[in-house]
Amino acid sequence: MKFFLSFIITFIFTANCFATGPVKRKRVQLIPTYSYSRSNNYFDKQGQITPLGNNTHYVSHYLGLYSTILLSKRLDLLANIPIMNQRLTTNGVLASKTGIGDISLGVAYHFPSTDLTKFLTLKAVFIFPAYQNTISPYLGYGEKAIQLGAIYSLNPTEKTYLAVEGNYTRYLDEVSGPTQYFISGTFGCNLNDFEKLTFNFSHQLSRSSDNSFNTNLAINKDFVLGKLSAAYGRRISRMVTPYAQLTLTPYGYNAGSSFSFSIYAIIKMP
Repeated sequence: MKFFLSFIITFIFTANCFATGPVKRKRVQLIPTYSYSRSNNYFDKQGQITPLGNNTHYVSHYLGLYSTILLSKRLDLLANIPIMNQRLTTNGVLASKTGIGDISLGVAYHFPSTDLTKFLTLKAVFIFPAYQNTISPYLGYGEKAIQLGAIYSLNPTEKTYLAVEGNYTRYLDEVSGPTQYFISGTFGCNLNDFEKLTFNFSHQLSRSSDNSFNTNLAINKDFVLGKLSAAYGRRISRMVTPYAQLTLTPYGYNAGSSFSFSIYAIIKMP
């Protein structure tokens, strides 16, 4: 879940660029999202897949509403409010917690090319938790954070686009951080006037003096994780395009090995 928001931000910005150009972006765009993720194994400190042990499995349910609001021709307001349910089962004993997760609020500024086929987006996001870590399983680090990022997008052909994103995130409340670095590449294509495919690869490096591993996967601080995602979308109206997405984790270090399924819709308001 730590980079689900980053993937959505990348996707919506590239979708804005794809065959429309940033000047034609809608005033308000909403992305309601549901995501299910399950982990029975993890990548140990040698990068080998290892069972979580003690008949343990970790399940996460994520329900979020991400939005962009057009403030000017080039400036967007970004916001995300997630509701999360984390379920950790050990030896048949279930521990579960539900609540509002890390709320994000920020801005993004676009630099389009003159022909509107390429653009650079710079973003700054403030992250703050709407929960307290008092009872396990925790919903996240429970820390405030700042995130700075850049996305470069282009249209290689009339029906395809590419995007590359980089993010720097620093958690502020604990000496152990973490500090996180994220890179991502997205390729998308129009199959026809109604259907789209997107493919995404992302790599996250998280650094912290706390290099312990916890089966409550949302709170590990020192890790490496790669993800591969594929999504299919079909426009059902001028304003609404729903998507289904699958995500796998092909490699990692000190992190959970998971399978994720997501459904979301891009809703463009007048």
